Amino acid sequence: MSPLFRLLRPCAGALAGLFLGLAASLQAGPAQAQASRLDEVVQRGKLIVATFASSPPLCFTDDKGQLVGFDIDVAKLIAKSMFGDEKKIEFVTVTSEGRWPSVLSGRADLGIASTTVYPDRALRVAFTRPYMDAGIGVLVRRDAGVKSLTDLNNAKFTLANLSNPQMADRQKRFLPNVKTLTFDTASAMFLAVKSGQAQAMQFDSPVIDWYGKENTADLMVLPELLGNVQNNAIFMKPGDFTWWLYLDTFVQELTTGSRYAEYVELYQKWFGRNPPPQRFYTGAR
Repeated sequence: MSPLFRLLRPCAGALAGLFLGLAASLQAGPAQAQASRLDEVVQRGKLIVATFASSPPLCFTDDKGQLVGFDIDVAKLIAKSMFGDEKKIEFVTVTSEGRWPSVLSGRADLGIASTTVYPDRALRVAFTRPYMDAGIGVLVRRDAGVKSLTDLNNAKFTLANLSNPQMADRQKRFLPNVKTLTFDTASAMFLAVKSGQAQAMQFDSPVIDWYGKENTADLMVLPELLGNVQNNAIFMKPGDFTWWLYLDTFVQELTTGSRYAEYVELYQKWFGRNPPPQRFYTGAR
């Protein structure tokens, strides 16, 4: 046996073992691959959705104890697209902070709960493209004599905030002089304003517009938004591309494609106006 062969023989044995291990892992890979949430939902035969119960007109409980709202109707359309029946759906009501654990734990398949997309939130959950554009509006008591954000930015006024860091940061940026009260739900914020505990509240503009429309004698919506227009989206546990792609495709078709007529119907039903127009491909100019 040559010295060179004696030198290479241990290396050859190690390489052979490595190749055998790699081949075994490649064979086991497909069998061990985790099924998509989409497969699980289809096999179960119903959709489980996390949402709020007190954020009109997006997701709230009506006088009959039923969950209703724009978000609820969007979720029902997803169930209808999957099963041909909008009733094949189960809603799980959550708090503002409870919405993230509801999908991360697998308790819910997705969340649609008046949720604005922020980069820090995208570190925790996956978002579809937006299903609704919204800004942050401000609702004020008429007897406060406030006509603008400048008028409101006064230490004699109290602003109701939701318990999330984005609202706190926004208040400090645009209304640094007001006092604040923090609540867990939009309905609790609204009751604080309605009762006079606070003179104003900030929240997604569709919700603010709804409250203003339903209480025109006592409340009004300021004409300015707090910052830029923002996006509301469906959220889910990250890492499942197939499930995300299905939901994102549904949103695309609802807002700009084959199901746009249903989108118009929902907008008119809940907001009394048409949604943004469809985007058309016009080609190169």
